[in-house]
Amino acid sequence: MIVGWKYKTTFENAHDSFDKIAKFQKEAGADWVITSITTGGDNGSFITAVGFENMQAYGKMDDMWNAPDSKMDEMMAANLSKSEGIETYSMNTLVGNIEGDQPNTVFANWIFECDDQQAVKDSHELDWKYYKEGGCSGIDIHQMNGGDYASNGTYMFVARFNSMEQLGSCMDHMWSKSDYMKSSADYHSKIKIIKNFNARVLRSERFK
Repeated sequence: MIVGWKYKTTFENAHDSFDKIAKFQKEAGADWVITSITTGGDNGSFITAVGFENMQAYGKMDDMWNAPDSKMDEMMAANLSKSEGIETYSMNTLVGNIEGDQPNTVFANWIFECDDQQAVKDSHELDWKYYKEGGCSGIDIHQMNGGDYASNGTYMFVARFNSMEQLGSCMDHMWSKSDYMKSSADYHSKIKIIKNFNARVLRSERFK
C-alpha cells in the first residue's frame, strides 16, 4: 500500500523534511519514500509518498510515529510550521506494471471515479497499448482511500515517463496521432475525472 501527503511549502523545507522522514521511515520498516513536486492540479505543491508491504506495516509505522517517546512531532515541528497540508490519502494497487526505478522520473496522474471496478481493471490493457507506443515505461491504477476519497469507487491512474518531454510527446501521440480516444470512448463514458496533475520526482530512496 502507499500513503501520500500533499502539501504546500518551499523547496528547502521539502528537501529538509525528506531527509528526516526518510530516516524515520527506513527505521519503521517502509519499503520506499518519494518526494515530488506537482504541476496542474494543486499546482506547485509537493507530495511525499511512502510505500509499505501492507496495512499492518503502515500501522506499525504509525504506532512508532505517535509513541510517547518517539519525538517525531517534535523533530518535524519546524518543518510542519512551514507547510500547509492539502490532502492525505492511502492507495492500494488494483492493476499495474510499473517496476524498478529510473533516474529522472515524472508521472502523469488522474484521480477519477467509476462504479464499475472490473471496467477499471480491464482498461489497463488498452491504455498500456497506447501509452507504451508513446514512450511510457509503466502504468499503475490504484484504489484510493481517505480524505476526500473515502469511497470504494475512487482511483488514481499513474503513467511513468523518463522526462516531461517524453510525457508531452506521449500525449501528442495519443490525442492526435492515434485512435486512442475512439477506442477508449466506451470506458471513458463510465468515469468521472476529479483531478489531473503531473509530478516530477525530486528525491527518492528505496529500502527494500
